[in-house]
Amino acid sequence: MTDRHDARRGILLLVAASTLWSLNGALIKLVNNEGPSGVTIAFYRSAFAGVLLIPLGWNGRFSLGSRADSGAWKPSLAVVACVLCFTLMTACFVIANTMTHSANAIILQYTSTFWIFGLSPLLLKERSSTRDLKCLALSMLGIGVIFAGNTHASPGGLIFALLAGLFYALLTLSLRGLRGADAAAITVANSLGSALLLLPIVIYMGGLDVSRRCLVLLVVMGVVQFGIPYYLYSLGLRRVPAYQAALITLLEPLLVPVWAYFAVGDVPPAMTMIGGAFVFAAFAWIVTRAAIRSS
Repeated sequence: MTDRHDARRGILLLVAASTLWSLNGALIKLVNNEGPSGVTIAFYRSAFAGVLLIPLGWNGRFSLGSRADSGAWKPSLAVVACVLCFTLMTACFVIANTMTHSANAIILQYTSTFWIFGLSPLLLKERSSTRDLKCLALSMLGIGVIFAGNTHASPGGLIFALLAGLFYALLTLSLRGLRGADAAAITVANSLGSALLLLPIVIYMGGLDVSRRCLVLLVVMGVVQFGIPYYLYSLGLRRVPAYQAALITLLEPLLVPVWAYFAVGDVPPAMTMIGGAFVFAAFAWIVTRAAIRSS
């Protein structure tokens, strides 16, 4: 009974995390409508989230680097790769949301799973099975449908969304080198490192000045939409198998267009929803096969 209760609590935690994560498109568009660029939004989002998560990552296991001969702290290559990929992923995703429909941005970011398929043979020397390639083909069909349904608009937003998926995949692969590090510490390093990397760009663009309304929205974005759900997600993963967590978090892309519609009237094209169905069907296929293998 205790295990069942623990599993139910884990599911509720993951549902709460996914629901809060799904506010990203609506909040980004609300802030962008006030004037700040996508890079400025990405900077403040990472900065506020990193500050919030410092207490979670500041513990005895906060060790992400090594000591050089001189005694100075030297970050590992895996940490540098994580921070760089996280920065590019965050920036591309936020920029994509400012240029195209929120549904397009979140669906195409979820192609990270299929980027990993393509990169694994090259980077990890892992060969994909025939069934894996069928899943990849189904997702590529969905991506093609999304692009076909958005020919009236600039393809820039779709390209940035695909790049966000690519860098998310690279981030996932780079995390393999940090398996022994504390998850909260990694997230703090990624968030604050991302803010530091984006700061010179934001200063050069003159984007640090924001209105009070924007500042409030940015704090909500960093704390409520990213920081808190990350913590809930980490708690949920302790109680729910990874494949179940992957299916539960599909709630995020399903809710993103709903909140974006209510916030700014953002209505995705019908072809986006059709293409998204192909992408998520492929994703669910992969996760279900993983669950069968692990049972």
